[in-house]
Amino acid sequence: MKIPARTDEEGVSEAIGFIIIFGIVMAGIAIITLYGYPMLLQQQSNADVRNMEQTMVVLQNDVKALCYKNVPYKETSLQVGGGVLAVESADPTGERFNISVIKSGGTINNTATNAIIDAGLSPFSPGMLVYTADDQDAVVAMENGAVIRAQAGGSTMLAEPRWYTDDDSGKTLVINLINLNSTGSMARSGMGEVRLKLMPTDPPHIENLPGETVVVVYTPADPAGNFSKAWENYLTGTLGMTQSGDTYTLTGVNHLIIKKYEIQVLSL
Repeated sequence: MKIPARTDEEGVSEAIGFIIIFGIVMAGIAIITLYGYPMLLQQQSNADVRNMEQTMVVLQNDVKALCYKNVPYKETSLQVGGGVLAVESADPTGERFNISVIKSGGTINNTATNAIIDAGLSPFSPGMLVYTADDQDAVVAMENGAVIRAQAGGSTMLAEPRWYTDDDSGKTLVINLINLNSTGSMARSGMGEVRLKLMPTDPPHIENLPGETVVVVYTPADPAGNFSKAWENYLTGTLGMTQSGDTYTLTGVNHLIIKKYEIQVLSL
């Protein structure tokens, strides 16, 4: 039996089919590479930032144990992915808080009558542990006992510091100031340990006031990228202060208690 010979048209048809299928496959790979891979990287970056948010809350709990539970030393293992965790020691030119009291009939600008807080407490530079992401503009920091996330356009407080008012005893305002320092420049990416040590602390500063006005001024180090919005929401929302720019006031305070703590970051 004679087998029919293949025609040129059949060979051309198979070649065209292979080219079409190969082109479809390559176009699919190109689309995935162009759109899918950046989305995958973005999701990974978001996961790294969320992990650091949780890690900062853990470190905040370590700081609370040092300050409020008389624990002298804490050590925590962590993994820093997608960015760098660094220590920014307290700096008079950095973020700072100025706390003062307005005497009856005085004004904010009348420094002779309203600046009654020790110079060692006001102005106060807290320092911070700060994580900066590599692939986005997210920053997660622990500053003055608060955990804050900042991005372009604003900031939000993820975990609040231990400042509070107590109306049962005649409107008492309690402010805990936490100073973070290190012996040198420290930064970490990947696996590591954060070792924290509580330094000797002074007794709390107590002012018994006849219903005076307490003023808190928050001065950011970098107006272009700071935590002002997070502190604004906390001071006006949680503490009920009145805002005017970076100045926050609370009226009718009978007792003001300020306690300062210093935490030494031994290693990252």
